[in-house]
Amino acid sequence: MPGRIQPQKSSGDETQELHVSGRRFLMKVDGSVDWTIFDGKLKILFLGALILTIISARAADWPMIGGDAGHTFHSTHSVPANPVKLWEIKLGGGVYGSPVASGKAVYVAGHDQRLWALDKERGRVLWNYAAGSAISATPVIAGETIAVASKDGTVTALNTKTGKQKWQIRTGGKILSSPVVDDDTLYLGSNDLFLYALDFANGKILWRYYAEDYRYGGLYASPGLDKERVYIGAKNGVFHAIWRHSGKPAWRTELGSAIYDAPLVAGDTIYLGAYDRRVYALDASTGAIVWRTELEDWPQGTPLLMDGILYIGSHNGTLYGLKAADGAVVWQTSLGSELRHGFTVGANRIGVIGTMSGRLYAMDLDTRKIVWEKNIGSAVFGAPMLADNTLFVATQEGGVSAWR
Repeated sequence: MPGRIQPQKSSGDETQELHVSGRRFLMKVDGSVDWTIFDGKLKILFLGALILTIISARAADWPMIGGDAGHTFHSTHSVPANPVKLWEIKLGGGVYGSPVASGKAVYVAGHDQRLWALDKERGRVLWNYAAGSAISATPVIAGETIAVASKDGTVTALNTKTGKQKWQIRTGGKILSSPVVDDDTLYLGSNDLFLYALDFANGKILWRYYAEDYRYGGLYASPGLDKERVYIGAKNGVFHAIWRHSGKPAWRTELGSAIYDAPLVAGDTIYLGAYDRRVYALDASTGAIVWRTELEDWPQGTPLLMDGILYIGSHNGTLYGLKAADGAVVWQTSLGSELRHGFTVGANRIGVIGTMSGRLYAMDLDTRKIVWEKNIGSAVFGAPMLADNTLFVATQEGGVSAWR
């Protein structure tokens, strides 16, 4: 049942012009947000409940986990209708993160201890980098640099075109946290219990924040960002907010259990799931719990926000729709198998999600009807990635495929 309710309302009808990465945005806030880019090249419409995070690294096709450092999982490209497989390759180990994309290449890393650069159209190998340790995290791209974090605690930056190493640092613990980048700074958690901020140009440590935890704890989740703070959950159930430019704590909130997944940063509210079977909404400024809703099983993956509804999957295969304002469950359906991630949604309002039974589903989020499904053949741990109106999916058995 939903917990304490503190719905947030916008006041009035306002428009504001924003300039980000050389593009002009017209933003209208009236309980929803319309973003339109007027650069003569691209028009984007996002309808959500106060999703105000604008991340400059989004200039790439899909540069990091969730598509941006707020983990919105919204793409400016469309999910293809009843797609067919363009290509498929088999890597030497399982993939537990998601593919990322920039330009004409797709990048994927896995437990074969390698980062692979693949041609988007044909799946041809462009280059690969031997990391020397298994990689569970999703890589991150900004400009012509891609960074990958491996389980031996290293973070390595490479040239996206050649695979040549630019820099490398080692943390004091294994890394399962997928890094994010904004304003030339990389953020990630390590199981040495530190959240790191690194200069993306050279790997220099700008600051470290210690997230106190028990002996076998750690930072498994990917951090989320807004323009002031970085947010990350820990295995001990504490959710932290840290000032981005100083590394000093802003606030911390104790939730009911372990936090393994990235939060959704949506304006003045943070949404996330924890292993006490609850979905939480937190005030981004104070950390106060706005509401909490208990599900039948563990919520898994980052929630997706669409038209005031949060969509989140669960361990038992149930997909839920909750009101973002108060956490009330308004819809649910079973996909029959464990869901380890949430939706990736296209500009055509079609959401895609994979299951641990190897099925890929596309759902019209206006009607909440399944419009197509595909048999991928192996468990899908990381969320599908959408770029150039093409879906890219990686599996536990090391398969990487493109669907259009």
